[in-house]
Amino acid sequence: MKKRNSRKTDISGRKFFIAVTSFLLFGLLMIADSTSVSSKNLYGDPYRFVILQATWAVAGLIAFYFFYRIDYRSLVKISRSLFLFNLLALIVLAIVGLMPCSTSIPFSPCVNGANRWLYLNPPPLPAIPFLGVLGFQPGELAKLSVIVYLASQLSLISQKDKSAKNKKPFEVYLKITVLVAGLIILQPNMSTAAMVFILGTIIYFVSGAPLKPIFITIPIFLLLAILVILSSPYRMARLKAMISGEDSSESSYHVKQALVALGSGGFSGVGFGQSKQKYQYLPEVASDSIFAIIGEEFGFIGTVVVVLAYGLFIFKGFRIAKKSQDMFGKLVSIGISSWLGIQFFINVASMTKLIPMTGVPIPLISYGGSSLVFSLIGLGILANVQKNSSLD
Repeated sequence: MKKRNSRKTDISGRKFFIAVTSFLLFGLLMIADSTSVSSKNLYGDPYRFVILQATWAVAGLIAFYFFYRIDYRSLVKISRSLFLFNLLALIVLAIVGLMPCSTSIPFSPCVNGANRWLYLNPPPLPAIPFLGVLGFQPGELAKLSVIVYLASQLSLISQKDKSAKNKKPFEVYLKITVLVAGLIILQPNMSTAAMVFILGTIIYFVSGAPLKPIFITIPIFLLLAILVILSSPYRMARLKAMISGEDSSESSYHVKQALVALGSGGFSGVGFGQSKQKYQYLPEVASDSIFAIIGEEFGFIGTVVVVLAYGLFIFKGFRIAKKSQDMFGKLVSIGISSWLGIQFFINVASMTKLIPMTGVPIPLISYGGSSLVFSLIGLGILANVQKNSSLD
């Protein structure tokens, strides 16, 4: 029986890894295709972006393997330290975000009008060969750290662990999600803050904690979100661009070009490598807008295949959560699967004008080192939950 379970676990693990690497390879292929023009203009090398992404993919796969090998239950012990480290990084960015974005701060540069990066080796520190300055986005790490820490705390409360004595589930949920989301909004980065709040709410809902408090507070936070949008000119511009399409801002231009790309693809696409939007018409072509390039080159058929494949992948994550033998495994699996699924939906919805334009990449497919590495860490944890559930 043990041999049979071990064999079954190995097969499941291989299938999961094949699915992950398939999305990675498809992403690298699309990045190589869509960035050849912009990379040539910026760096004199048409393959600069894809080589960087491949480097991060290798680093992410090493992290994936590490977290696949260690027992996910050991994460409960380090979840607090991870959360506090992330919190410290977010506090630094929140303080920096209160200053004018044009301020030259070596360890947190102003990129696209916001301070969302922390550089680990800013000048005058020596650059890393080939990679140059090494940095990460604490907002991307926040999705993972909140999932792991909140899942660990709620699972300890449900088990009536001594370390969670006198802690109330709703208070824990509220403190963690509101604190992190609030710090992220100060960067400013409302889309990531909203994601953190949604992920925390999903984990709380699944944990079996009382639902009455959450039904009372959610309308309050929705009202606060509306006030944040109304008080921000660029967020209002994005909302106006989605509703009317008559706004003349960059947000409206981005949406229009994405729709042009998707419309040009028609049913079967213009063919791989034949995109016209990649010739610097479509902003953020390899990160936020890569779905539009997929639609242009592979058409409606290609986008449906990608959506179905990603949907099945996320469904697999929810099945892993269902089969988990303990509360922590269930909650962390639900959190990671929801994270990837919601992020995919937000990207596709913003490209198709279902929601206001927002800069959210597709995990494993879009260009971006922080998103890729942290997504692969999360998937490594998910694969480990599957492995241990099969062995149990």
